[in-house]
Amino acid sequence: MNPIYSSAPIADPGTLQLLGRYAQSTNATPPTASTPLLLTIDGTYRIRLRAVGESRMVVSSRLCPLPEPGLARDHMLERLGALACGTMQRSAAACVVDEQEQAVWLQQTAQPVSTQDIDDLVGEFVNELAFWVGVVRNV
Repeated sequence: MNPIYSSAPIADPGTLQLLGRYAQSTNATPPTASTPLLLTIDGTYRIRLRAVGESRMVVSSRLCPLPEPGLARDHMLERLGALACGTMQRSAAACVVDEQEQAVWLQQTAQPVSTQDIDDLVGEFVNELAFWVGVVRNV
């Protein structure tokens, strides 16, 4: 893909440095402008932290693959969509479908100013992720 036409936001250098410091504190490989910080929490939850524009970062985790187009996919998206709408008021994390329409992800955007902000965000996100992992098992 030609990066000039990419829809991906350009990584904010300050946020990228902050994620690098957080990576050091967790003994993880630091992110780059093109690769996210990858973490496994409690040996179970795999999450990605990526610097984006305007001093923001995105934390995300793949919940499940989508079935092929058809009734099963429609049913899954209808149920997940209803639950996602029901959680919008209590959670900053959103259940989304990726650009390729291949998988459902949990995603949250934040504007951290410290590694403690990132650590707090990761904790809150993993709590929400635990809920959604249970949900997708039963959809």
